[in-house]
Amino acid sequence: MNKEEFDINQELEQMRQDYAALKERFDKQQIINEQLMQNAMKKDVRRLFLSKKSIPIGIAFAILAVILSYVQGMAWWLTLAIIIFSIFFFPGVYWAYKGVREEEIYNGDILSTTETLRRFKKRYILLEVGSCLYFFAFVVAATLFMTSMNISSELMWRRGILIALLCVGTLALEYSFAKRLLNACDDIIDRLKMKDE
Repeated sequence: MNKEEFDINQELEQMRQDYAALKERFDKQQIINEQLMQNAMKKDVRRLFLSKKSIPIGIAFAILAVILSYVQGMAWWLTLAIIIFSIFFFPGVYWAYKGVREEEIYNGDILSTTETLRRFKKRYILLEVGSCLYFFAFVVAATLFMTSMNISSELMWRRGILIALLCVGTLALEYSFAKRLLNACDDIIDRLKMKDE
């Protein structure tokens, strides 16, 4: 073997070693990227199912609010409003989550899971719109009720403003929560598409 062949063999061997090192680094990077993607997916899935998992707490608060409004001798329409909202909202959350399962997001067919999540988003947005309309109707009904009472206009305005502020605050919190939930849903859909590619 002459010197030129020896140099070529050495270069080839060096290239093989470099290729093996690059492949090993690439494989490690792929594993790290996959782990980061799975961690982000788990975080988004937890956020997605937080609403469904918090239903029992919400029902307990609604029952407590009904009991307190009855014990405190509040107006009958306020107790009725809480009951109607509970009857509308809590089953609505279960309806929005119909067909959405945590294990299918991780292991299910990507196309059907993506379609299920899109259907969930539409239902959840409908639920949120219904909640906003309900709160608007509640504020209007409360205002009408207060105008029919024999109280001073100053006290009526204070109560009206308090009810309106409570409703606006509740809607702002719900908007913030819904925005994060829907963003998590979009992120899951994007990650599923990346997984498919």
